[in-house]
Amino acid sequence: MEMLHPSRDILLFSVLLGITVTYFASWLPDITNVVGIEGSRISSVVSFGALNGMIFGPMLGPAISFLGVLLHGISDPGFFQKDVFHLISPLFVAFSSLIGALLLSGRKKLALMLYAIPLVAWYTFSTGREAFYYPWYHIVVLIVFHKFENNFNKKIDSSKLFLFIYLFLVASISVLADHIAGSTTALIFYDLPPAMFTSVSLLYPVERSMLALCSAFVVYVLFLRFRDILQEIRTLENRAQEIKERTSEEYMQTEVKNMLHKQEKI
Repeated sequence: MEMLHPSRDILLFSVLLGITVTYFASWLPDITNVVGIEGSRISSVVSFGALNGMIFGPMLGPAISFLGVLLHGISDPGFFQKDVFHLISPLFVAFSSLIGALLLSGRKKLALMLYAIPLVAWYTFSTGREAFYYPWYHIVVLIVFHKFENNFNKKIDSSKLFLFIYLFLVASISVLADHIAGSTTALIFYDLPPAMFTSVSLLYPVERSMLALCSAFVVYVLFLRFRDILQEIRTLENRAQEIKERTSEEYMQTEVKNMLHKQEKI
């Protein structure tokens, strides 16, 4: 995919806008009791984690997500009185941004290696081994993404349908990275029974798919608009080149005629 190289002012404005939108997105209604912890809340801002990474790249994307969610947390007077797990929760959204950005920028091996770390770490805990099928959807999406990219890679740039499916799979892996990172980290700080995870093993795929669908749709629309702009720029460049060549040809013809006319007079 072709990338834009915005000016410094446009880039700064975009970053500030991204942080602001992520901050206010943190106030969207949360999804509750779907991560294996009773009374827990999964913020809808997770979809912006994937979105920021896919739009801003692996450097700015995670930073924007982290700052946006952190500023929202700081606005709560009791934020710093919460436990460590809640204090570090902005890192999970930043991790989601990083995975999505790496995948979309073509650094698939690094992205999947990072994605696999919390997934493998899940099975180092006794709860994880007992609830061994809890990350089933993470693995299925990973396999589907790998197969899809290998079999339909050439069609992604030429087909809108294949492009959307690709973006949806990238966004799915991104939001699932946040999910498995949070779930695995929760086992470090809480003594959670396997039943808390197995009870939602068929529910979280729906929730994560909805979040991924939102991110993929926004990036899809932006990408199509970006592609239209590039086509318009190329059209203008081609027209300018044609005018330049036509002008040069007319100039040469005029000069040749003038020279011939002068020679006839002599």
